[in-house]
Amino acid sequence: MRRKPVQRHEVRFDGEHITTLPADSLRQGEFGREANPKLWAPLLRQLKVKEPWPYSQGKCKCVHCGTKFYRVPGRRSRYCSDQCISAVRNAAFVKARSEARAAARANRKCEGCGKAIKAQRSTMRFCSVRCRVASHRAK
Repeated sequence: MRRKPVQRHEVRFDGEHITTLPADSLRQGEFGREANPKLWAPLLRQLKVKEPWPYSQGKCKCVHCGTKFYRVPGRRSRYCSDQCISAVRNAAFVKARSEARAAARANRKCEGCGKAIKAQRSTMRFCSVRCRVASHRAK
């Protein structure tokens, strides 16, 4: 059984409602699963919201981290927290940026000798120091 209070990074919050609940933060109540008030009170005060939705759907598994959680009916969340969803979105952004930079470096030729080079930076213009110095001296 959980002893530590629920933290902000463990839930999804849409600005008005908490939409996911960590699996170990609920207890079996009179009418089914319900939030344990001792574990939820600090977070509810911080977010300035009322008690999380008392009736939740079955356990789900986070696509990103594998944590088990309950989601509020009517929500189709595949992630346990805002932190997981932002990590997934950030990963897609980083991958797209990396591919764009690799495309910008592709098919480079040395400005000194004309040989194809595998550029490590977008500003790389010469295949070697020798070509760079020779080109500079020729000018």
